[in-house]
Amino acid sequence: MTQAPPRTLLIAGSVHGIGRAIVAQAAARGCALALADIDADGLAAQARSLADAGATVFARPVDVTAAAGVREFVGAAQAALGGIDALVANAGGVVSLVAGGQVDASVKPFAASDPADWRHIVDLNLFGALNLCHAVLPGMLERGAGRLVLVSSAAGRNGAAGMAVYSAAKAGVIAFTEALSREVGRAGIAVNAVAPGGILTRAFPPGVAISADRLARIPAGRMGTPEEVANVALYLACDAPSYLSGEVIGVAGGPP
Repeated sequence: MTQAPPRTLLIAGSVHGIGRAIVAQAAARGCALALADIDADGLAAQARSLADAGATVFARPVDVTAAAGVREFVGAAQAALGGIDALVANAGGVVSLVAGGQVDASVKPFAASDPADWRHIVDLNLFGALNLCHAVLPGMLERGAGRLVLVSSAAGRNGAAGMAVYSAAKAGVIAFTEALSREVGRAGIAVNAVAPGGILTRAFPPGVAISADRLARIPAGRMGTPEEVANVALYLACDAPSYLSGEVIGVAGGPP
């Protein structure tokens, strides 16, 4: 049995890369959108563009590592849009991936990593997903329906050398997805994850060593696009049968 497509999607990490592609596809489907991102200027521009095109949008800058701020945002979005039918928890990354082209600098052996960075990586990539799910679940449980889509990573399934802490956090997202699906399945809520790998975003820009190394290990022989990941995320959020839950779908051009 397939549920009707959700009326309202909350997309966290909406401004760049995969998140931006998810937003574009969701808007094209006519979904109402609750958008969260730490990039306040980028979010404002995104929201204006969507509203000008006729979309229903509620947008607010949010740091997903701050539980109280996430709860406040979700409450305001629910009040503005009449509830949240599906969450796509896309916010994440490595500390310096969003710091202006320092991708290679963020990849280093664990023994050479800075413990000061570990907490931020785990907070952003694991606790961010926990905060988002914890905030939207009460409304979904009350209605007896909902979709939770968490964005993990191929690194969370297989581990990535030079990104040990990030890999651990994204593996936590996968375990959380599987555990939560067991808890809320009988309440009509499906919980699934997407595990992208080698996608043309700020994490894998052209001309840097990490991108060349990743490309060499992709069976498909090319990098993926944000739109390809968005296709899978929107399938899980909107189209998948409710019986599909607790699954992790890789979008990585094949096994490593």
